[in-house]
Amino acid sequence: MLADSLFRAGDYLGSRTRFREIITHSGQSGFRTYTERALGRLIEIAIHTNDFDGVDDVFAQLSRLPPSDIGASTAYFRAKALYSQAVPTEDIVAAMAPQGGATPDASAALARINTAQLEQARAGFESVAEGSPYYGQARYFIGVIFTLREQYPQAIEAFARVLRSEATTPEAQEVAELAHLALGRLYYETDQLDQAIEAYQAVPRTSSNFDVALYEIAWVYIRLGDATRAERALEVLELASPDSRFIPDALLLRGNLLLRNGRYADAQTVFQEVHSQFGPVHDELDQMAQEHDADPQGYFRQLVRDNFQAFDANAFLPPLAQRYASLEGDWDRAIGVLSDLAQARQMVEETTELVQRLTHAIDSPNHVAIFGDLRRQAERSTQLRNRVTRLRQQLVQIEETRSGGGSAQLQDVRGRRREIERFLSEMPTSDEEVSHLDDDILSRYRRMSADLARLEVELYGMEARATAIGVYLDQTADQRPDRSVEAGMRQELANHRASIEAYRDQIQAFRIEIEAQRLQVGVGDDRYTRQARLRSEYEDLVGQEHELGGASDPAIDRLYRRMSAVETTLDGRDQQVTAAADQRADNIRQQVSVESGRIEGYTQALTELETEAEDVVGAVTYQNFLAVQRRFYDLVLRSDVGDIDVAWEIREEHRSRVEMLTLDRTHELQALDDEFREITDEQTATPSAPAPSEESTDSGGGTE
Repeated sequence: MLADSLFRAGDYLGSRTRFREIITHSGQSGFRTYTERALGRLIEIAIHTNDFDGVDDVFAQLSRLPPSDIGASTAYFRAKALYSQAVPTEDIVAAMAPQGGATPDASAALARINTAQLEQARAGFESVAEGSPYYGQARYFIGVIFTLREQYPQAIEAFARVLRSEATTPEAQEVAELAHLALGRLYYETDQLDQAIEAYQAVPRTSSNFDVALYEIAWVYIRLGDATRAERALEVLELASPDSRFIPDALLLRGNLLLRNGRYADAQTVFQEVHSQFGPVHDELDQMAQEHDADPQGYFRQLVRDNFQAFDANAFLPPLAQRYASLEGDWDRAIGVLSDLAQARQMVEETTELVQRLTHAIDSPNHVAIFGDLRRQAERSTQLRNRVTRLRQQLVQIEETRSGGGSAQLQDVRGRRREIERFLSEMPTSDEEVSHLDDDILSRYRRMSADLARLEVELYGMEARATAIGVYLDQTADQRPDRSVEAGMRQELANHRASIEAYRDQIQAFRIEIEAQRLQVGVGDDRYTRQARLRSEYEDLVGQEHELGGASDPAIDRLYRRMSAVETTLDGRDQQVTAAADQRADNIRQQVSVESGRIEGYTQALTELETEAEDVVGAVTYQNFLAVQRRFYDLVLRSDVGDIDVAWEIREEHRSRVEMLTLDRTHELQALDDEFREITDEQTATPSAPAPSEESTDSGGGTE
C-alpha cells in the first residue's frame, strides 16, 4: 500500500524501490499475493520515467507466473512497455501527425523502429480480451502499429474496432475521439475523402480534440477542391477554440482560401490581423535575442538558475507565445528533471529541519516526555504516587487526632508537614488534572507560536514590498539619468532582502526551540520535579511524626508498609521507563547521526546535479526559444507574403482590367476605323455626274 500510494502521488522512484522490495520477498506467502501487481506497477513506472533498465528482468519474472495470475492491466502495460522501447516518442507523434503540416511521415519513423519488439508489442495488445478496461487502448495501439507499418487497411480496421466497444469512462471516450482522428487521417492518406469527413465530424464539440478535427477537416475540403467549406471550417475553429494552437496556421490558411476565392478585402483583413497579433511577439523575441546576443546560452543557464524552484515557459516566453507555440524536443522531460530536483531539494531541507527538531528533542534532559507511551506510563505512576501521598495525609491526620498534643519536636515536624500539605492539592491524581496542569504552560507556547506566525506574515509583506520596489526600479531605469542613486537604492534593497532572510531563519530557529520546549512539558519537567521533592520530604516528615507519636495502630502500620512497598514498585517501574526512554533516545541519536551524514551526501549530489541540470535545461530552453522565435518569424513572414499576394492579385486584377479596357478601346477604334474606311471606300466607288455644257450654262442665267 505504501508503494502504491507513492506511485499515485507521482513519486515513481520511491515507489519503484518499495515495489522492488515486494519482488525481493515474493517467495514469502504474505508477499506472493502482491507479486503480479508489483510487477505491473514496475512496468508502468518504466513507461512513466522512460527508464527501461531492469524491465527485461520484470518480463522474465512475469513469464514464470501462470497466465491465469496475470491481470489485464499487467498484460496491457507489458505490451505498452515493449511498444515504448520499440518506438521513440517523437516517432509516435510523427506517424500520427495531422495532414497538411510539415512533419515527417510514418515511413521516416519506421526506419528507426525496432520491428521485432514492435511485433511483440502487437501480440501483447492482441492478448487483451474484449471486456477489459484496457481493450480500447490496446486496439488503438494496434492501429498505430499498423499505421507505422503503412498497412492502412489493417490500421483502419483496428481503429474501427475501438469505436465498436462502448466508451463508459472518460478515458475510453478520449481513446474513441483519438480513434476518430486516426481514421480521418488514414482515410485522407488512402484518398477516401468522404469517409475522412465523416470521421472528423464524429468528434464531439465538447472534446478537447475538436480543434484538431476542425483544422484537419479543412485540409480534406481543400483536397476535395471545396475552398468555401474549408474556409468555413477554419472560421468555426477560430470562433469555437480561440486558444487553440492551430489558430495562427488556420488564420493564414483561411486568408489564402479567401484570396483564392477572390475575396481580397477579407483576405487582406485576415493577413493584417495575423501580423498585428503576432508581430509584436516576434519583435519582443527578437529584442530578447539581441539583448543577450553575446552569450545566449549563458543567459538561459542563469535564467534556469534564478527560477530553479518553479521554472516553466513563463520565465522566457511572452504570454501570447506560450499560448500558440508548442515547445518541442526534450522540454517536458527537462522540466520534469527540474521539478524532481526541486522536490528533492525541498525534501532534503525538510529532512534537515526534521533532524534539527529531533536533535533538540533528544538533547533535552527529559527523554520520557517525548515518547507518548512512556509519557503516559510516567504520568500514571505520578498519579499513583500522588494518591499514595493523599492516603498518607489521611492516615497522619487520623494519628494526629488520636494522639492529641506531643513534644515540641513533634509539633515542629507537624508544622513543617502542614506547610507541605498546602501544595498536595495541586498534585494531579487523574488524566484530567494532568491535562489541566500542563495546559497552562502549553498555552504560553501556543501564544508564542501565534506571535511567530504574525511576525512571519509581516515578513511576507516586507518581502512583497521589496519585490514591488525592485520591479519599479527595473521598469523606470531609463527615467533616472543618475546611475549612482539607483545603485544605492538597489544596494539598500539587497540589504533589506538579506535582513528578511536572516529574520526568517531566526523565526525558524525560535519555532524549533519552542517545539522542543513544548515537548518537555509534562512528567519530568521542573514542576513535577518540585512535586517529587515535596512528596519525598512529606514522606520523611510523616515517618518522623509516626515515630515521635509513640504507640500506633497496627492496621495503620500495615497501611504504611503497603504504601512504601507500592512506592518501591513505582520506583522500579520509573527506572525502567527512564532507561527505556534513554535507550530510545540513544537509538534515535544514532539514526539521526547516520541520516545527517546521508543528508550531507544528498546535498552534495544535488548541488552537482543542479549544476548539470542548469547546463542541460539551459541548452534545451535556448533551442526551444530559437524554435519559437522561428515560429513567429514564419507566421509574420507568411502574413506579409499573404498581404503582398493580396496586393499583387489586386494589381493583377487592375492590370487585367486596364488591358481589357485597352483591348476594348483598340477594338472599338479599329471598328470605327474600319467603318470609316468602308464609308470612304463606298464614296470612291460611286460614278461622278457629267459636266454641264456651255449652252446650258449660258441658259442658266449666268452673266458674263
